[in-house]
Amino acid sequence: MKLPESIKAIIFDIDGTLIDSLDAWAEADREFLSEYDIPYDPVISERLKTMHYTSAIQFFLDEYDIPLSFDEAAHRITEIIRHKYFHEIEAKPCVMEFISLCHDKGIKMCAATSNSRELAEGALINRNIAPFLEFIITSDEIGSGKEKPEIFLYSAEKMGVSPENTAVFEDSVHAAKTSAAAGFYTVGVFDRHYADEFDHLKEICSHVIKGFDRLI
Repeated sequence: MKLPESIKAIIFDIDGTLIDSLDAWAEADREFLSEYDIPYDPVISERLKTMHYTSAIQFFLDEYDIPLSFDEAAHRITEIIRHKYFHEIEAKPCVMEFISLCHDKGIKMCAATSNSRELAEGALINRNIAPFLEFIITSDEIGSGKEKPEIFLYSAEKMGVSPENTAVFEDSVHAAKTSAAAGFYTVGVFDRHYADEFDHLKEICSHVIKGFDRLI
């Protein structure tokens, strides 16, 4: 598969698309609980997936007898996840090859994420992806999540390209649905954490890929 010649810019999601990071959150849960000799149950991470970060911290404090204040718990969990993003998480296979190829073709690129700027920048800088990007933008900075198109529209406008000439790479159904509805050429990226949603991505997206090797 090749991108259409009309594509002049790309908006990349980060977690689950450019970097293989979704395990890091469950691993951070495990590591945090182990510090207090609390057995880890995978069901915990499934429950936390639908919670906001602050709600997840409060869940730990309410569910377990952890001798920390909210701020202390938040600080420790942030330390754990920061280390993983800065030093452990890897780019998905062939991401760098594809990004280099797009750069050589003069295609503008940026990253749009629902994650924090600190973690997004840390991961992309330390994987040498950031230098190829025009900018990184977060949902918090835009003021809305990816259930609304503002983050995609802002990114395309900032790169000076219209939606129909911009590709959006996403691994999640809700974000792909938003970008497709806004007129972007949307590429669904397989991630094992959302394997049961891949068929839905096929219905929504302009194209889907199992890996970036399909684009090289």
